[in-house]
Amino acid sequence: MGCGGSKSVGVEATKPEGKEEDYLREPENDPEGLEDVLGGYPPPKPSPNKKEHIFTDRDKSAADARATQISVEDYQSLGDLARALTHGLNDVQKVRTIFTWIGLQGRVGNIPKSKKNDGNNNTEDVTSPQIIVQKVLQRQFSYNFLFVSLCRAAHIPCVLIRGLGKSVAYEVGDQDIDSLNNSWTAVYVSGGWHFVFPLWAFSAVVGHSTGTWTLVETQGKGAREKEDKSSGRTISRINDYFFFTEPEEFIYCCFPYDYKWQLLLRPFTKQDFIDISYCKEGFFKNRYRITTPAKCLYTSAGGVCDIEIKKPNKEDCVHTYKLYFNHGQSKTTLPSEIQLERYVAVFNEGLSVRFHIRFPSEGVYKMTIFGGRSLLCEFRLDCNEAVSNVKPFPCHPESGFGPNAVTEESGLLAQSHKTGFISMKSTKNFNIKFHVQRNVLIQTILVHNTVEEETLNKHVNHKMKGQELDINVNLPQQGEYVLQINTKDKESGDSYKNACNYLLTSENMNKKRKPYENALEKKVRKMLQECSRSKDLEALQKALDEFDKTDLEDKGDRQKAVERIHFLSLRKELKDAIARRHGEKLEEAIQKAKSSEFESSLQSLIKEAEELLSQLRRLRRFAHEILEMQPSTISEIHSYKYPKPLAYDIMKATYTLLGEQGKHVEEWEQLQALMRKKGKQGLLLRVRQFDIVHVTENMINHASQLLQPYDEERVRNSSAGLGTFYKWTTDVTDEATKSEDSLTESVVPENMAKTQNK
Repeated sequence: MGCGGSKSVGVEATKPEGKEEDYLREPENDPEGLEDVLGGYPPPKPSPNKKEHIFTDRDKSAADARATQISVEDYQSLGDLARALTHGLNDVQKVRTIFTWIGLQGRVGNIPKSKKNDGNNNTEDVTSPQIIVQKVLQRQFSYNFLFVSLCRAAHIPCVLIRGLGKSVAYEVGDQDIDSLNNSWTAVYVSGGWHFVFPLWAFSAVVGHSTGTWTLVETQGKGAREKEDKSSGRTISRINDYFFFTEPEEFIYCCFPYDYKWQLLLRPFTKQDFIDISYCKEGFFKNRYRITTPAKCLYTSAGGVCDIEIKKPNKEDCVHTYKLYFNHGQSKTTLPSEIQLERYVAVFNEGLSVRFHIRFPSEGVYKMTIFGGRSLLCEFRLDCNEAVSNVKPFPCHPESGFGPNAVTEESGLLAQSHKTGFISMKSTKNFNIKFHVQRNVLIQTILVHNTVEEETLNKHVNHKMKGQELDINVNLPQQGEYVLQINTKDKESGDSYKNACNYLLTSENMNKKRKPYENALEKKVRKMLQECSRSKDLEALQKALDEFDKTDLEDKGDRQKAVERIHFLSLRKELKDAIARRHGEKLEEAIQKAKSSEFESSLQSLIKEAEELLSQLRRLRRFAHEILEMQPSTISEIHSYKYPKPLAYDIMKATYTLLGEQGKHVEEWEQLQALMRKKGKQGLLLRVRQFDIVHVTENMINHASQLLQPYDEERVRNSSAGLGTFYKWTTDVTDEATKSEDSLTESVVPENMAKTQNK
């Protein structure tokens, strides 16, 4: 998916430049009737289906077409209106038609201001659709009231959810959010609950500002643009993002008071909601991830801060930013002599984009990040340190630092250095290599904050050998430099265009070195080279430590060793997480590997880890219903004196899969004794800690034979509790059988190959 979102019905084609959308708060003065929340409705649980699986373009077209044909003036009750809107449609289409119809009512102009009470309001018929729509648009009633009422009139289960919403009153990084009361809805269609936030879908605030922020840098250019305090302007539009928003995304902006209405397998705490990154809809629409800590508040360390996001694919997209200083919350003022220019560097690291921020002054800052025209995320950055003599970067290249899509389009493919930051220890001479994919001319330029370009020209040169480009840099002194690599087609009269950039930093470069290495130094270098070709991480780290201790010149050996250590460390983390079968460790290892430059090399291990993580999540989902059971349900099963055969067989199958030997589950009295156990041997804890890796083929076969005579409907009709255990055992045996089948598929071809090679 590329950057930027698609247009929706009623959406303004473009937003005012530099003005981002904020969200409103729903009024709470609706007529009574929305609080009969569940009244026979299905309980709040994660939906088995994603929006993309149940809501098609065909559904959207059919529903939106119907919505445009219905006029509110033609109907005397909400029931009549609901029937006209939804007649002949399926449930998803019904909900979409109601959603679009409500959104269309506010399309013309801005939402009108509330009228003054003229004394006749007491005679208004608040059941009239015309009056209700008018009051919604005047913000006297909520969009929730109209949406829920129409859904229920159309016999669609729909509930009002109250909680905290990061609306226009929220500032990124706020820790006190108790005043952010808001409300939204959920509808039950296609076997699951789905969020709809009518207010945020149909209206937004543009241009809101607290007046406490000053724009200080954008795209490497300094600014001192103090924002004026403004309540902003309310606009109406239809934003599809808040129709069936995925729970995993919705929780970033809305936190229900009842945790069950998060519709998540792993609910957030309130502190999680406070801390989580402030990601906008463009972030989720374009499937980005944050690979630094996913939090909204960062604190500088050593006067710097790093934020890294990861793109979903290699599709080119320009990433821009804005850096603000908060003159209201900062303890100090930004010195007038400091012009923030080039204090942010953007690094391209494979699919990841890293923003490296330097702070020239103590204070509270804000960073907004864009992908194309879409606002992706915002962060508050606190610099609580007394900083001094912080220098800007030598330049701010438009395409950032490091090889990227622009580099490849220019005909260059990086071979030696695939990230934009090169730290040189005890050296001032190094080489960068590219493979040249087409007939181009090359230009290399070295840039420094204070050293003239003419002086630096003699310290960088390049040569072509066939299709290989070798760039040599010989830095004149310690410091920070930028290497710019420009290209143009040989047959073209065009000027050079920037293709790639590297940020170079150096330490102890001016130290004089011997023209030779003694026997010990040669041995240390050779050991590092040999270890860099091995898979022994510990030995390689030891060799690198010895190399640094001996203070040898790099010559490329140290760089290779550092890259190899990174690769082996990622590989080890993946293998350890797979061996431990630990969900959080797997997630962490997968994320690190995918955000590294070694993603393709580690692909087989990443795939194995992802498959295992998916299996562990499925097992956790299988156990969810059992873990929600009341102790009285198990006591009821335990109390059976003369159980039906299905009760005996299901509980025997359950304990067989949990690892009990056959001789311990022969009699019902033995099963009762097992059900009485508490603590580590308690049934619920054993289910919670269950892992399929301990299940043998004999256990699967035995459990399957016990369950074979029954089906879920029959068991649940007999006992809801037994039905829950039946569902768990069948899910587990199916999962275990699939694991056995996949193992057989991977082993058989290998065995066949061995046989053929004999």
